[in-house]
Amino acid sequence: MRRLHLKFYLAIVGTLMLFLFCGAMIWHHLSPPQAAVAGIESATGLAASMLDKAPTAEGRREIIDSLAVQLHADVALYDAAGTRVLMGGKAYPLTPAQIAEGGWQITQSGPTFNYWLSNGRHLIVHPRRGFLLYGLHMGMLLTTIAIILALLTYPITRGITARLGRLQTGVLQFGDGNLAARVEVEGRDEIAALARSFNESAGRIEQLVHAHQMLLANCSHELRTPLARIRLAVERVPGTDAAVTAELARNIAELDALVGEMLLSSRLQASRSLERTESIDLLALTAEEAAHFDRDVGGAPVTLTADPLLLRRLVRNLLDNARLHGGGATDVRIESDEHAARIVIEDAGAGVPEADRTRIFEPFYRSPAGAEAATRSSGAGLGLSIVKQIASAHGGSVEYSTRAGGGSRLIVTLPRGAQAPASGSAADRR
Repeated sequence: MRRLHLKFYLAIVGTLMLFLFCGAMIWHHLSPPQAAVAGIESATGLAASMLDKAPTAEGRREIIDSLAVQLHADVALYDAAGTRVLMGGKAYPLTPAQIAEGGWQITQSGPTFNYWLSNGRHLIVHPRRGFLLYGLHMGMLLTTIAIILALLTYPITRGITARLGRLQTGVLQFGDGNLAARVEVEGRDEIAALARSFNESAGRIEQLVHAHQMLLANCSHELRTPLARIRLAVERVPGTDAAVTAELARNIAELDALVGEMLLSSRLQASRSLERTESIDLLALTAEEAAHFDRDVGGAPVTLTADPLLLRRLVRNLLDNARLHGGGATDVRIESDEHAARIVIEDAGAGVPEADRTRIFEPFYRSPAGAEAATRSSGAGLGLSIVKQIASAHGGSVEYSTRAGGGSRLIVTLPRGAQAPASGSAADRR
C-alpha cells in the first residue's frame, strides 16, 4: 500500500516536472536563445564589414572559415544572383523567398541567419551546436531547480502525513482497548481539528464504558444480598421436599457463582492496574490449585511478581474448564525462559472447532458443538474470558492450540518482569 505522504510527494513532483518540461519545450520551439542570437548577429555583422573591405578572394575565404570556426556554424557567401561564392562547412541552400527575406529564418535544417552585405550579396550562417548547447544548459538549469524543489517538498509532505500516522497510532491503541489513549493536537488545520474531535469522542466513550462497568459491578455486588436471604429462607421452610430443596440450593449456588464471576470481570475491566502484587512461586501456586482437582504439576519453580489471588483464579478456571469440557486435565506443567513463564494445561476432550477458537475467550460465548454439554454443566461462559482478563492485567496473554493425539491445550504466557503495585483499582478511586 502506497503511503499517503508518497502520494502527495509524487503528485507535487510530477506536476513540477511536467510544468518544467512544457516550459522547456515552449522555450525551445517558440523563443530562440537571445544570448546566442545576439552573439551570432554581432559576429556575422563584424565578418560582413571585414568581407566588404577584403581586397582578395583568399582574404574573404579566411574570414568565412574563421567565422565558421568561431561560431561552430556552417557559413556561406552568396552573390546578388543567389550563387554560392564561398563556403565554410556544409552548404544549406535557401529558396529565393528566404534569401529575399533576410534575418532569422526556420528552415528544414534548423534556425538560419541571413545577413545582407553591400552589392546585393548575403551571408548565410547556420549554427550547428550553439543552440543545442544553450538548450542543454537550460535543461540542466531546469533540472537543478526541479531537484532542489523536490528535496524541499519531501519534508513538507512527510510532516503533514506524519501527524496522520500519529493519529492512526492513537486510534489503534484506543481500538485495542486502551480507553485512555489520546493523540497530541498539533497545529491549527483540519488534521488538528480531527485529532481534537477524536480526543473528545474518546473521552466521552471512556466515561460511558466506565460508567457501564461500574453499574454492572455494583449490580453484581448488590445481587449477592438477596441471594443470601433466599438461601436462608429455603433452608428454614418446614416440610419442603429434600430433592426440591437441593435443586433450589444448587440453582442458588450456580447463580451466586455467576454473580461472582460477573463481579470479578467487571472489576478487572474497571481497574487499570493490579491492586496488589507480591513475589510468588508460580509452580507452588499452580500445584496448590491443581491438588483440588487431584492433578500433579510438572516443571521447575519460577518466581513472578503478580497478584496471587488473581493467578489462583486463573489456574482454577483453566482446570475447571478442562473438567467441564475435556473430562479433566491430562497434563499440567510450568515452562519458562529468560523473559516469560507459561502455564500449560492439556485435556483429552473433543477440542474446539477451528472456527470457534478465536471466540472461546469472549464473555458468555458457547460453541454450538458443545451447547448441549454446556447446558448440562454449571459453566456460565465467563471462565476463559476471566482467564484472558487476568493474563492481560499482568501484561500476558492466553492462546488455544490442539493437543497431540486430540484434545485441547491452553497456554497462558506471563512476563517475568516485575509488575508495579497499584494503590487501588479504578473503581476504588472513583
